Order: sequence, then C-alpha cells, then structure tokens
Amino acid sequence: MKREMDQLDLKQAFHPVPEPCYRALMDAARSVREEKPVKRISYRAVVIAAVILIAAMAVAYAAVRLGWIDYYDQQYGIAVPRAAQEALETSQPKTCQVGPMTFTYQQLLTDRRIVLSSAAVSLTDGGEALYADDTNVYESISAISDTVASRYSLTDHSMTWLEAAQELDLPLYGVRALVELPPENDLGSAMEDALWNEDGTIVYFNMPMLAPGSADGDVNATLYMAVTQFDPATGEVLEKWETREEVTLPVAPLLAEKTYLAQGEAVFDGLTLESVRGELYATGVYLTATFTAPDGMTREEAMDVLHTLDICDADGAPLPMGLSLSICPDAEALPVVTLEVPASLEALPDEVTVVGGETIVSLK
Repeated sequence: MKREMDQLDLKQAFHPVPEPCYRALMDAARSVREEKPVKRISYRAVVIAAVILIAAMAVAYAAVRLGWIDYYDQQYGIAVPRAAQEALETSQPKTCQVGPMTFTYQQLLTDRRIVLSSAAVSLTDGGEALYADDTNVYESISAISDTVASRYSLTDHSMTWLEAAQELDLPLYGVRALVELPPENDLGSAMEDALWNEDGTIVYFNMPMLAPGSADGDVNATLYMAVTQFDPATGEVLEKWETREEVTLPVAPLLAEKTYLAQGEAVFDGLTLESVRGELYATGVYLTATFTAPDGMTREEAMDVLHTLDICDADGAPLPMGLSLSICPDAEALPVVTLEVPASLEALPDEVTVVGGETIVSLK
C-alpha cells in the first residue's frame, strides 16, 4: 500500500549529524549566492532536494570514524575536555600503506605526560575482512567487539575470530598501530586497545607514557604498523607486513599553572604534605602533591602510604579521571615523595583537597 507523505518522519531516519558534518553542510549552504527567483518551485522538487540533502548527511555521518572521544566515553565514561576535543579533531592525518592495508593515523596528540594515537585501518581495495587486534585471533569476538558480532549476526558468544572467519568465509587479519618513543622519552609503559566501526573496520588506540621532564619541546617518534594474515582453517600465519615511519610530534603547551598550599596541619601516616602543583594542558589537568618523608621511612613504606591517598575536589569528592588513566605515586627521590593525579577538567580548580582515610586537608 502506498504510504502517505505526512506519515513519513524523516527526522528519525538517520542518526544525529555530528557537529563537524553539520558545520560543513551549513557553510556550503551559506556559500550559495542568492538570486532573484524566476519561476515557482514545485513541491516534488522540494521533496527531491530534501532527500538528496538527507542522503548527503548520511554519507557524511558514515564517513565519521571512531576516535579517542568515543573511546573514553564508551570504555571509561570520561568526558574529554573541549580543548582536547578540538585538538584531536584538527590533528593532521598521516596515511601509510602496509601490505594490503591502509593505515590512517587520524589523531596524534601529545602533552608532557602522554601521547594519544588512534589509527583507522582497512583493506585498501575496500574488500570485506575480519580485523583482529594484534594477534588475538583465538579470543572471542563477542568478548571484544559487540559491533562486529552484531554486524555479522554472530550469536555464539564463544566464537573466536578464527571460527568466525571460517563460518563467514572471510579473510582474517591482525593489525597493530603504535607510536614508539626514543629511549630518552619512553617511560616504558603504554596502553593498547581497539574499537570497531559499524562497517567492521578497526581503529587501533595506543597511549605510550612519556618520562617525566623529557618532553619540553617536540618529540621525535616512530609510527610502527603491522599486518598479519592468518589461515582461518589452521590459525597459521600466511604472511606478515611491517612498516615504520618517522614523525615529529609537537607537544601541547602548558596553558596555566598554580601552586596550592595547605590550610592547616597536613600529615598522613608520617608523610608531611608540602604543596600541590596544578598544570593545565589541552588534555586536562595534572595535580602533583609533594610530601616529605620522616627519617627512617623506607621507599616501600612511603609507597604504601601514597597508595592510600587521593587528590580530590574542594569537597573531598573524587575528580573525574584524566586522559592518562594513571595515578602515579613516586618515592624514588626519598625523602621527597610525590603523588600525581590526572583530571579531565577544563580549568584549574580554585581549591583542592588531599584525602587519606579520615584525614582531609584543604589547599588553596
């Protein structure tokens, strides 16, 4: 039966258009020169134009790939600071060919603590395939990616990537995209993870940690990309491709800083709180509390105390976790010990507290 036009709800036909796509479409619309109308436009023409515009929006939406903003929201419920969002969205992409795959490092952002890297990876010829993260082909797809399981209607939650590739008769690849830091900048700790786009392609995330004080200027780094093709029937490696590309990463500047001083007695199980230093970057805020350990306290004892402490807001409530996802206690320079806490904040707070057990100390 033919549907009536007034029953169609085109607003519900597509997902909301992302803000960058909306701005681009509106800029294009405003760039059209207005002319004096010369003839009446039919209702049919208006409907056709509307359908074309909606289709264009849908294409623009489909072109938007997952990135760090999505990752922090989906995995940790963290709201990325607005300045970091803008820096990530304006990052200049870098594209490399590795075997049959195209790697696009779509986001690269560095402050003095971390490097944020996200790389979209897909077959260059646009073909269909399964993309496992690194070489985890024996892992369950459903345990890693609901998106892939849903796309291919995989209802067996224990099915591995190998088994899925056999059932779907698709080629299977493992991919990895890293940022390698030189020894003088590398703290020796890094995070790797992945998300999958709705079309089944993969976005690989990597966050290496920078050694304290090692990134006052640009950081020279290496992009490492690897593709491994597996035989779905046996799990054997059919072929492997690797590429490295040298890059220079500009470091986000320090935007503001502040020193907070205790408003009263400040001793936590022997550790005397001296101050808290706050630093603001596009990536958020880092708060570092400095303590003095008493004579005779060992590094292990000092670390045990630091593990019981936290830097909180003015009311003693936890701050929103920062993008580095890492709270860093340090007792290597005993008797001076420190506790660094990242926070996903747009600005330095006016007041903070250091909390340990029943003790709360305010600092301004």
